[in-house]
Parts: sequence; C-alpha cells; structure tokens
Amino acid sequence: MDQKSGSQNLSISYKAKKAVVETSLLALGVAFEMVSKRSAELKGELADWEEGRIFSLGVLPDGPAVSLKKEGDRIRYLGKGHKGSNLRLLFKNIDSALLLVTGRMGAHTAYAQHRSILHGNIVQAVQVSRAMSIVQSYLAPGFALKKTCKRPPKLSPPQLLLKARVMATLAIGILINIRR
Repeated sequence: MDQKSGSQNLSISYKAKKAVVETSLLALGVAFEMVSKRSAELKGELADWEEGRIFSLGVLPDGPAVSLKKEGDRIRYLGKGHKGSNLRLLFKNIDSALLLVTGRMGAHTAYAQHRSILHGNIVQAVQVSRAMSIVQSYLAPGFALKKTCKRPPKLSPPQLLLKARVMATLAIGILINIRR
C-alpha cells in the first residue's frame, strides 16, 4: 500500500469518527432539551444553576461541539459550536470522544484517564456532569448504562415512559435542529 492511499484511509476513518461524534453530540444536545422539559430529577438538578448559564461540549482542537443554555427551569439547545459558553467540557481528541459517545467508556473513566479537559468553573462542571448523567440515562439502553455508570440508574415506570418518549421523538428532534 502506498503512502497516499494509506493517508486517504486514515482520513476517511477520521471523517467517519467525526461524523459519529458530531451526530452523538447533536443527539445529546437535543435530548438535554427534551428531558429538561419533563424530568423532575433534571429540573431539581438545574434549580441551583444561575439563569443564562451557557456551556458547551466539544472535541479539541477544532472538532464538533454543541452549546446549551439554562433558561428558566430548562435547558435549551443553542446549536453547533461554542456559542458564548463560559464553561467548556472538551475531549482531547476524536478517539476519546468516540469512546464516550459509543458507550464504551463512562464519563468518570474518561475524566480519570485525562481524556477531557475543562475550561471554566469546576463546581459548574460537576453540576453539568451530574445533569448529563441524568440525560444519558434516558438515551442509553440499560446494558450500556451498566457498563458506563458507576451506579446505573433504576428507572421508575414514569421515567421509563419518558425514556420511551425521548427515544421515539429523538430522530425528529435531531432533524429539526440539524441546521442550528
């Protein structure tokens, strides 16, 4: 195999990884908004946040990112990129992000292995991390949660209903928000 075709394969592989991470971050952003409208647990977590907090999740150096904002007792998905966020949770590279978004590694393990960095207030980052864990419990199947969570959540019947609703409407939400 010559060097040119090898680099093309690497490039295609990187592009595929980037597409998976970008789509997963979009899904997480949309799910954050959906779950924050209906989950009492997430509303409780958001109660202590200051109004207008903008945070983003992304990949270094110039990988995909999404921004979210607290408005009232909810989170609103702002779109792709770091839209005025003063708190950024960033994966060091696309491979580290891919491990997390594909359910092969939990956030706590990624942090312990120094696969991510924080720009901003550490207390706010812990709050965002707890909120993300709640949202992920509505996104991921049970077997994935057992692998990625220290203490996998046991969802009540109303929570399972919300999870089904989120899963049933997620694709529509992604299509609506794909251009943001």
